[in-house]
Amino acid sequence: MPTRASVAELVATRIQVHRALPPPEQRRELRVSRGLTLDELASALGVSRSCIHAYETGRRTPRGERLTKYVEALRALQEAA
Repeated sequence: MPTRASVAELVATRIQVHRALPPPEQRRELRVSRGLTLDELASALGVSRSCIHAYETGRRTPRGERLTKYVEALRALQEAA
C-alpha cells in the first residue's frame, strides 16, 4: 500500500502534468507550426489520428499515461522552436 507521502507526490505530479497541457487551440498550432501531421503525432504516441484531433479540438482530454506522453510531445514541439 502506498504511503501518504507517495500518494501526495503522485497527486502533485499529476497536477503539474495537467497544468502543462496547453489549451486545445495551442495544441494544434504547435503541431502544425512544426510541420507534423496528425498521423505522425498519433503514430509517435501510439494512438489514432482521430484521438489527436479530439485532443486538439477539446472534445477529449487525454488521461493517465496518454496525458503524460502527449504533454511530453507538446513540450518537445515547443522546444523545437
